[in-house]
Amino acid sequence: MPTYKHYQDLKKAEHLANPERIGACLTCKYWDAEGPRTGALAPSDALCTHPELRRFQLIVSGGSGCNEWEKYPNVAEDAEAYAQVGVNS
Repeated sequence: MPTYKHYQDLKKAEHLANPERIGACLTCKYWDAEGPRTGALAPSDALCTHPELRRFQLIVSGGSGCNEWEKYPNVAEDAEAYAQVGVNS
């Protein structure tokens, strides 16, 4: 599989079963990052705490994404923008 600069590029290029369910870790409630969720956290790494994935001890960046994504409340606008296009303003 080719390498893509952002998960949104992958969603457009590959035929995924449920691309609308895939979201950025930066905006996911299971991404265990400290501090406010702003676009500046996108390159940061943190543990995935999803109940079904926790046992794997996945360390992912804010720019990572998966289909177990669930929206984190109070995400900053620049983090939402990053999740949609992959560019920090």
